[in-house]
Amino acid sequence: MSKDEAAFKETGLTGGGARAFLDIFRPSRQGRDFPLWLFIPCALVLLYLVIPPLVFIIYSSFVPSEDSDIVGLTIQNYFDIFEGMEEFQTLIWNSVVFSVGSAAWALVFGTAMAWLAERSNAPFRAVAYLAAFVSFAVPGLVKVIGWILLLGPEAGFINMAVNSVTGIMPIFNLFSMSGMILVEGFLWTPIVFLLMATPFRSMDPSLEEAAVVAGSSDWQVFWKVTLPMAMPSLLSVLILTFIRSMEAFEIPALVGLPAGIEVMTTQIYLQLIEGFVPEYGYASAYSVLLIALVALCLVPYYRVTQHAHRFTTITGKGFQPRRKDLGRWRWLGGLALLGLPMLQLLPLTALIWSSFMPYLVVPSWDALSMFTLNNYVEAFSDDKILRSITNNVTISIVSATACVGVAFVTAWLVTRTNIKMRWHLDRLTMVPLVFPGIVMGVAVLQTYLVVPIPVYGTIWILVIAFAARYLPYAMRFSHAGLIGIHKELEESATASGASWGNVARRIMVPLMMPALFAGWIYIFLITIRELSVALLLYSPGSEVISVVIWELWDNGHVGSLSAFALGISVGTVVLASLFYKLSRRHGLDVR
Repeated sequence: MSKDEAAFKETGLTGGGARAFLDIFRPSRQGRDFPLWLFIPCALVLLYLVIPPLVFIIYSSFVPSEDSDIVGLTIQNYFDIFEGMEEFQTLIWNSVVFSVGSAAWALVFGTAMAWLAERSNAPFRAVAYLAAFVSFAVPGLVKVIGWILLLGPEAGFINMAVNSVTGIMPIFNLFSMSGMILVEGFLWTPIVFLLMATPFRSMDPSLEEAAVVAGSSDWQVFWKVTLPMAMPSLLSVLILTFIRSMEAFEIPALVGLPAGIEVMTTQIYLQLIEGFVPEYGYASAYSVLLIALVALCLVPYYRVTQHAHRFTTITGKGFQPRRKDLGRWRWLGGLALLGLPMLQLLPLTALIWSSFMPYLVVPSWDALSMFTLNNYVEAFSDDKILRSITNNVTISIVSATACVGVAFVTAWLVTRTNIKMRWHLDRLTMVPLVFPGIVMGVAVLQTYLVVPIPVYGTIWILVIAFAARYLPYAMRFSHAGLIGIHKELEESATASGASWGNVARRIMVPLMMPALFAGWIYIFLITIRELSVALLLYSPGSEVISVVIWELWDNGHVGSLSAFALGISVGTVVLASLFYKLSRRHGLDVR
């Protein structure tokens, strides 16, 4: 009997039972005790972050409402939802139309611009890339409000300007399904552009050249060669954009609700804010249904990405990517690429104008006489606004650091050990992918209303929620960085007497710094702009930037909102630029 098995003798688990239990965790390499002791706390942390929200959201969906006579758990919440089948079908239909339309709109324009930037000689490519990266730094909520100021049906600057010339009002009603699709598509176009630029950049042009030699026209080459080679990337980006649009909250709330258009995310939100008592049961039931819908959509995404290797064109045979000469259409392609920075500048321009006006007024030469800096003075002298900045920076730093730290250890256990249950850690980190932001907010809220841990009403509940929500992204960055490092480097250091901590600090972390830092930057920036989770979990004193912007808009303080939003946008762009320079210094090329 081994020493480990002897330790189980007093518990009655001996012989084959002890060996079977220990064999679950036992690594087969030297230093087998340490990976086990690292595995256990890592597994506990992941279980704590992932499982309670899932359990409590499901449990709460079976809890009857306050005015119900039912005692104990029940399926009444689901029954009531499906009993109003027409209303539920409308929610599903609106969600699907919004998601499909937004994804298609973004895919068409983002892909076209990516092709122009990577496969043609159109000018202004650098400007397009800069605009795409800047768009990621500017909070989406800010851009949505900017588009409302531009295209609002009654007071939108563009509608008012056209009305003054033509008498037509409005030329476009933003508060409609088409308006929702338009703005969501605008927000996703830069991201699609970046996602599609890589496959176009990596595509072997010899296949297209062979088609030209065979007598194919440019359109035939594009439809029969270029597009099929890019098809896996196109499908994966389409599905990803569809899923993220399904989870979107800002546009459905700010644009859809005033138009009377509800989707699943806004229905969940309304269940919690309408009425004297929040309907946690109904909100949880809708959340579970949305989780199921998102999980169902993830299935084709994984199937598409799993078979992407069939379309590989980069092999050991070298090639030189070449750009297509557009001839007289070259500058027209350049103007199309300038559409990307225009999509970012237009909503910000509306905010810039409003930030210098005492009230909402259409731009004109006469209105310049009302120019004032009072909005900036009021915004950045407000204790609540300043506190929200401090809260958000603290939350974002802690969340990003926690995510990257946990993901680094998890990735090492998954890729470097032989513990049989290590793959369950990887699966655990992926569970939050099925949680839309609004659902994660409901789930964490439900959890800490019950669990006796004093984080409710503090910024730490937001740290926990953000850490759980963005853990999958940190895991992908860490895993990608670790698999590129051969384990013989660690084995050599360990054989020389170095501890795991020294190996991690002096070998793995420095070599993985580009991936780890990229993951940290991503999570830091995205938690600054996150609204749906924060809106359900904040309390007085724990407000964050997105919540303050939401409240200013809700209360009609457009001037102060514009000044504050622009200040935050400039700050995040500066931070993103600083992080970009630091990441390049550490060897990360994000072009």
